Amino acid sequence: MKHYKSYMDRQEISPAVHEKLLNLEPPKGRSGPSWVRYGALAACAALLIGVGVWKLAPAPVQKPVQSGSQLTLDSAGTSQDHPLQSDAAQSGTAHSRFVVNSPAEGGKLAFPMLPGINYQDITDWPQADACRVYMPGSFMVDLEKEDIQAVFWGPEGKPQTEHPKTEQGDLPWMLFWDGYALQGRALYDGQGQLMELTIWGEQGRASFDLEMRVGGLPFTCCIDLDRGDEISEFNGVSIAGWSQVYDRDGDGRDDYICGSEFMTKNDIGVRFVNRNSSMQSEYVPGGDMELGGAQTFNALFVRQALTGGLSLDHLKTAESVPAWREEEFSSLAQARQEADFAPYLPISEPAGYGANSGNKEFYGRYSYQEDTQNMLFVRWSRGYDNVEVCVYRDGYQSFNLVSPDQPETYDLSLYPIPWCDSVPKEHRETVNSPAFRAEDMSLEIVEARGREHDTGGLTYSFDVLHPDGTLVSYRCDGMTAQQVWALVEGTL
Repeated sequence: MKHYKSYMDRQEISPAVHEKLLNLEPPKGRSGPSWVRYGALAACAALLIGVGVWKLAPAPVQKPVQSGSQLTLDSAGTSQDHPLQSDAAQSGTAHSRFVVNSPAEGGKLAFPMLPGINYQDITDWPQADACRVYMPGSFMVDLEKEDIQAVFWGPEGKPQTEHPKTEQGDLPWMLFWDGYALQGRALYDGQGQLMELTIWGEQGRASFDLEMRVGGLPFTCCIDLDRGDEISEFNGVSIAGWSQVYDRDGDGRDDYICGSEFMTKNDIGVRFVNRNSSMQSEYVPGGDMELGGAQTFNALFVRQALTGGLSLDHLKTAESVPAWREEEFSSLAQARQEADFAPYLPISEPAGYGANSGNKEFYGRYSYQEDTQNMLFVRWSRGYDNVEVCVYRDGYQSFNLVSPDQPETYDLSLYPIPWCDSVPKEHRETVNSPAFRAEDMSLEIVEARGREHDTGGLTYSFDVLHPDGTLVSYRCDGMTAQQVWALVEGTL
């Protein structure tokens, strides 16, 4: 732990962000409840958050029922515990995605009166790049169309109305979500209790994220970069709103982003963030019509949520909970007691990392979730150097397989730093994280994966795919190629 703390103490942020942090002043005109500033603290019981470039753990792998992943604080700065997982969890499944259709007589619908929300401009405020770490046993379930409908209509379901000004379509028409492709996902803890629900929507350049949580605001970064929220009020509920205008995707066009947070009267915490809008509007007199359109879209949701209501009762408990197991180990010998993993683990501690090598720490963890994850991770630490071996069982599918006959796909000696300039786009994934068949492994391949480490010496990273589908990931600092090869050779 002391090495992690020392390493983090040496990290720096950009001069621009540093200057902004130094010049933060107490917000002016601030009013309203303190949950806007401190609501994130409740998330600490469930999530750890990294700031800056740290990638602690990706979202759970996409499955009909999905596993979460967890890292302890000790490994947050040095370990990529799941280096091979993809972004599949963000894509959703085809059966759970649907396009919203509004009433056929939409032209006769009256535009509702909008709540007045102060969407303060926070474009120039420091931004924290956060990444979640999931609790052991947590899992995700894709929402069906009926699940999303029940969020807005409650357990009684869609109103049976025929008048053109009350007929609803797929969802309440006052959301103005017509034409948006929607998908949703519920996050549950290891006991099957709802932790958070998220609904995504997309229509061309326009998109939104709706997060909801029972009993508190949705999880967020634990670091409080106080926005100085000026609280608005609608229908007896306090609302914090904000906006940003900048080119977030690098396409040369400004994006108009609006967000709002509030607690409903039935104790559901809500965060709604939309980017751009198909409508243009003068939400604020004399204001930018594009920004006004984004603000109007956000305010329409707030109005519907606080007049029509939101309900999560039908999703509070999962129908089934996948079996899971988490266990930590204090030694390699203890980890090797797991018979299915022992053949792929080092027989002895890495050279220079043994019990008599001075400053040495060991961490091991087994993580299993039914139909999703079955892996064992061990790490030795010596100062700022680490040796990590992660074994994935049960046919782990996410890896970048390469052939020894194509050195351009993995040989780091061919590419000078910075790699963003020297590595061809088509080889970036394999050069960054290649996987080799066990029968192809050799000392020469290990040597090709060596590069300078920021603490001195060399570091090596690669994966080995065994004939039975087991994948072993190696991340080794402060060792020679021969020492790394000794770790691998004993498992072949």
